[in-house]
Amino acid sequence: MWPVIAGAVILWGLFIWKELRVTGSKYVMIKAIIALIAVASLALMLLQPVKTVPRTKGVGIILTEAYKQQQLDSLQVLYKDIEIIKYDGDGFNPLQLEAISTAYILGNGVASYDIWQIQSIATTYLTGERLSGITKLAYNKSATVGDSLSIRGIYTSPIKGNRLLLEDAGGNELDSVTVSGGDAFDFELQATTSVSGKYVYKLIEKDSLSTIISEDPLPLIIKEKERLRVLIINGFPTFETKYLKNYLADEGHEVLVRSQLTKERYKFENFNRKQGVIYGFTSANLSAFDVVVMDASSYNGLSSGSRRTLNNQVSQEGLGVFIQPDVAVVNDGKQFGFRFKRNNKNEIALSTWPKVKVATILYSFDAGALVQPIISEEGNVWAAYAQRGAGRWGSTTLTDTYQLILDGNEATYNYLWSSILSAVSQKELPTVLWEFQEEIGVKDAPFRFKLRTEIPAPKVLDNEQVAIPLRQDVLLEDQWEGTVYPSHSGWNELRLAQDSTAVASFYIPLDTDWKSLRTSTQIAHNKRTFNVAQKAAETHTVLEPVERLWLFVIFILAMGYLWVAPRLEGV
Repeated sequence: MWPVIAGAVILWGLFIWKELRVTGSKYVMIKAIIALIAVASLALMLLQPVKTVPRTKGVGIILTEAYKQQQLDSLQVLYKDIEIIKYDGDGFNPLQLEAISTAYILGNGVASYDIWQIQSIATTYLTGERLSGITKLAYNKSATVGDSLSIRGIYTSPIKGNRLLLEDAGGNELDSVTVSGGDAFDFELQATTSVSGKYVYKLIEKDSLSTIISEDPLPLIIKEKERLRVLIINGFPTFETKYLKNYLADEGHEVLVRSQLTKERYKFENFNRKQGVIYGFTSANLSAFDVVVMDASSYNGLSSGSRRTLNNQVSQEGLGVFIQPDVAVVNDGKQFGFRFKRNNKNEIALSTWPKVKVATILYSFDAGALVQPIISEEGNVWAAYAQRGAGRWGSTTLTDTYQLILDGNEATYNYLWSSILSAVSQKELPTVLWEFQEEIGVKDAPFRFKLRTEIPAPKVLDNEQVAIPLRQDVLLEDQWEGTVYPSHSGWNELRLAQDSTAVASFYIPLDTDWKSLRTSTQIAHNKRTFNVAQKAAETHTVLEPVERLWLFVIFILAMGYLWVAPRLEGV
């Protein structure tokens, strides 16, 4: 630009110098202005200036993987000048999005980490071709040694006769199932964990000739089983306590059960420990236990001294107390740190066991700042604990869980009580509690996490020891969240800079793993997010080049005058 301007100034200066030499000062001012117009027109033709023009935003089509050609053809007939935007999973061109106020998304949809770019646009989502493969999967990614591992899922558009196999990290087949026909096939594969560590199990699909069709990873962290010392106090013997004590004894935990028979008579049972009895609570006898299980009536029936001792052991020594569920817990929930809300559900199903029903007392927990969920489904908290000093008070609104064993659902029963007691009985609080996003992670894409810690201004490092920016929760000062971009597939780690032992692992599969499952999750996310009401037509401004023809006409007219003027003057 500057060379053109400099050249124009020099050219104009030479013209003025020439006029002063030839004609003197006569009419030189008028000619200088006309010459300036001619030189400026010539310079503008070279620079090609632009002007802002208002435009009405149009309609766009965002094409994603597996879109239906018929849908595209129909939209192109309906909208003659529709904008076509191809999405390949790597974001959008902002210039293309600026031109549209309404969009149709066709196919498998937009990845969750790119949705923010089109949230200001009114959208309609039209799903693509029908998926084929595993579209739903549920299993516990963390287990303890000896736990029953259950892999449940839905195979959409299944191929009849194919087999699904569960293999451990060593390639040993643990379980298998033959796929039947139909629109969808519900499957369950089971195994028992044996050795602690980080493992990658595999879910393999083979055809009738044992040819591998697909092979997808199942990351699993297995922890050593914690041997608990459990005290159970009941106002009277119950079926719930009967099956709970048997489960705990079979798992190798130390159990002392005290059941009240009459006002002053008790029945004591000891499992995996020396024979013993317990009447009133003292610091000495409660220190022999990690968790106390009791019903609300037994707690309310304690003497003032026993109740004070129990509360002190919880807050000062880290004892865990689990209050068995009944309506009394709901009515007196505040004394344990709980609040409840009525939902009128007689029974619920866990996502890992969707066909297994568990009875409830028609209430769920109203989770707050000091109440941490243990078991939750679809926004409802069914088991939780409240932190009280060093210890925890826990409870659940699930009831008659022993019926699970009677119905042959031992795995569900074991999961419930293992999760509840391990959460409530934890005596030493970890430095940090980690929580990772449920959605399958993608290499080099945003992966969200949360952490809770009492450490002020925590610093989180990734695999490359790079600090991850954190955002503090507005209401909960000890809760932070961040986003990391995993640089490689496989196991990744986050660690707290202030504590080298505070390490959390998460797994990033290959881009080719769980293709149908990822797509199913993405489609569901798009359905929830889009289909927004159409907006009125919006306008925006665009830059367009000034028409050079008019500049050329001005240049010719100016030069014509400068050529004719001397001749009219007789010079």
